[in-house]
Amino acid sequence: MNDREKQLEYRTRQLERQMKGVQRQVRVLEARMETAERQQDLRVRNLEIKSAVQSGLSQAKVAEIFDLSAARVSQIVKRA
Repeated sequence: MNDREKQLEYRTRQLERQMKGVQRQVRVLEARMETAERQQDLRVRNLEIKSAVQSGLSQAKVAEIFDLSAARVSQIVKRA
């Protein structure tokens, strides 16, 4: 193996390591985005629950609609 081939092989390994790092960063960012989207979905759901209770539906009925316990609906209404 001549010097040129060794340099190319070294550079290839270096680029492969860098790509692995970039791919890892992308996975971390994707996970953060998924978490943020899930939190946003929960905020919207909680506002819908609070609105339903404020409009006169019983917490038990709202719990049934959203497939939650009445205690959880009560927590959401108090917190939201």
